[in-house]
Amino acid sequence: MNKFQKFIKGFSRLISKPYLINTILEDNSYMKEIFLKKYPEKKDIREIQFKHFLGTETKISVSPFAFLGGASLPTDLALLNLICKKHNVEDYLEIGTWRGESVANVSNYAKDCYTLNLPDETMLEMELDEKYVKMHRFYSEGVGNITHLFGDSQSFDYKSLNKKFDLIFIDGDHHAKAIEKDSKNIFNFLKNKSSIIVWHDAKIDPETLRFEVLIGIFSGMPRETHKHIYLVSNTLCAIYYPFEVETSVFEANKQINQYFNIDLEIKSKK
Repeated sequence: MNKFQKFIKGFSRLISKPYLINTILEDNSYMKEIFLKKYPEKKDIREIQFKHFLGTETKISVSPFAFLGGASLPTDLALLNLICKKHNVEDYLEIGTWRGESVANVSNYAKDCYTLNLPDETMLEMELDEKYVKMHRFYSEGVGNITHLFGDSQSFDYKSLNKKFDLIFIDGDHHAKAIEKDSKNIFNFLKNKSSIIVWHDAKIDPETLRFEVLIGIFSGMPRETHKHIYLVSNTLCAIYYPFEVETSVFEANKQINQYFNIDLEIKSKK
């Protein structure tokens, strides 16, 4: 099939199924063009090496971990745990509960943990699969220092919590406009100048950037903070990290000079 034939076939399909235009508009290469046009200075976006967060630690535990679809990488959860240890996190907030793996991990280190998600009723009204809805909070329900919040992060009244946070984890709606608004909404609820934000799914995999998420992050954060927004190696995460830290330019297929050991143990959830 030549290019003209492909064009005719593709155009015909768009006419019959207009929703397919979303696939084009959300294409990662298209999003890359938008990102670099808007933030040309981030062409060589910087990355913090995962081992920075280990510090003097030689290992960190990740528990629970589901090894199921739509979950974080073990290193994503390890990153949150390490930040809690390294920076003495007391108050933690996350947007997007899902099965509760991330907040359940952090609850082992932080004093008070808050996690916000759409109510079950709202998700069912959106015609999301009932089994999917029931899996929410599976690991976090009943944990003493975890408070489950229900509402839309785009309009939630964070002032009602009467609290500010050392660490905020954003893992909700991954469309650029939603991430932009979430980032704007929570920025004023950082506790102090040493508080940290982590965004999940800033990469498709640890070596492939997800530009729609990056557009949302940089659009939502004050311009003066951009110099402290980085990627974290070996994870899917981006981070607002307001400290002097050694970084390198992100690139795929770097020479490998390290590896991870993973000891697996299966436990039953009561």
